[in-house]
Amino acid sequence: MNANLNNERKIITTKYLSNIQNEIIYGGYYTALGGPAFIIITSILTKVPIPIPLLIISYLIPLMVYSYDYYKDMDKDKDTNIERADHFNKKAQIYPYLMISYVITLIALLVLFANILMISYILILITVGVLYTLGSKKLTKKILAFKNIYTTLTWTLAGTFTIALYYSIQINLIYILIFIFLFLKFLPNTIFFDLKDIKSDQKEGLKTLPVILGKQKTLKILDIINLIAFIPLFIGIYLKLIPLFAASLIIFYFYSRYYLNKTNTIDNNELRMIGNTLADAEFIVWWPIVLLIGQLIFI
Repeated sequence: MNANLNNERKIITTKYLSNIQNEIIYGGYYTALGGPAFIIITSILTKVPIPIPLLIISYLIPLMVYSYDYYKDMDKDKDTNIERADHFNKKAQIYPYLMISYVITLIALLVLFANILMISYILILITVGVLYTLGSKKLTKKILAFKNIYTTLTWTLAGTFTIALYYSIQINLIYILIFIFLFLKFLPNTIFFDLKDIKSDQKEGLKTLPVILGKQKTLKILDIINLIAFIPLFIGIYLKLIPLFAASLIIFYFYSRYYLNKTNTIDNNELRMIGNTLADAEFIVWWPIVLLIGQLIFI
């Protein structure tokens, strides 16, 4: 009797934990951490402090955009990402209320803590993200890697310049160099996720890099971009605009190269798992940690 009760409890607990895990991953909560992570990276490199409200704002913006994007693509995901499609089908009824809560929270934070310039900038970024979901994706059928450039540009613009706008700081060379560095380093990450969708993207006529060049050539190009990305970083260090400990980020060239090379021996399911763990964790987890440690060492 007790054994059956324990087994039943284990099944319920496992199901509950699985639902939480799915909500974190498929609800956009994990991916949205990239927003505050980019803000933290820029903050450390520019030595400008971050207030808590700004971190929350930088989290809510990508959370809203990704959540809306996933929800809108629910039917399409049945062919390419059945787990995410199933998850959103289950929460379809409560989704509008979630979005309303995000919007209300964001508006309250902006009114209380942001200036007009920053509010205008954020509204532009949100509009750009929503427009992409509503129709700009179609341009990927005409422009090579449009989806990747568009996504990367939105993330890095938000992550680099929001701090300056929050404090009304003049955007100077250090912010430009950090922006170029983050853009070039994050671009291969977004292209990497297209490797698992080559067949479905071909059917839709999307001009992604893997569709046009194939898997192997795409991986070589990503490796080159990963290396070139560090040029603006080291220019900033040479000019003494960016702190010397930022050179420690070079380890992420090898980190990226590791998971890029690993794609040669795995299937699409494993590729998706690597994307959700190693690839995303690079910017969300490891970059801020490495920079924080470097900052503490060089104080």
